[in-house]
Amino acid sequence: MKKPQLLRDHITRACPELATSPEKLTIFIERGNVLHTGTPALSFEYRYTLNLVVTDWTDNADLLVVPVIAWLRVHQPDLFANPERRAKGFRFEVEIIDHEKADIAFELDLTESVAVTGGTVDGINRLTTRHIGEAVLADAEPPASVLDLLAEWRIEPLDPASA
Repeated sequence: MKKPQLLRDHITRACPELATSPEKLTIFIERGNVLHTGTPALSFEYRYTLNLVVTDWTDNADLLVVPVIAWLRVHQPDLFANPERRAKGFRFEVEIIDHEKADIAFELDLTESVAVTGGTVDGINRLTTRHIGEAVLADAEPPASVLDLLAEWRIEPLDPASA
């Protein structure tokens, strides 16, 4: 699976606090399954819930949510295109530690398609896997522009008192 590491890299770049304190970020997978159609082809799809947990967060939650939405628009655009997935596919929980800190957990329903092909290399039969990228939706911004925006701008709440 590639998306967990892609998300970790992205959220760390987008949130300077996580870059300087990487121990605050934990990513793990639960409730995963593999979908195969039963055809002779060995290609398949991973379906899983990715958990992203940020501990001792002292800033506004918006600073985490915006980068995750930007990442999802590129790496899981169908999450927003499908009304049912949009309503249930990006969940969160917050545990307020004290008046300054909170632990924030996000659950993301993700998929990854994997193509499996066979061939002979140097007389040896081999199977290779290739993760297939997500289809870009017709009305979506080009992927690079969404992620580049986060690199160029600092996300700040309009009213710091609302943090």
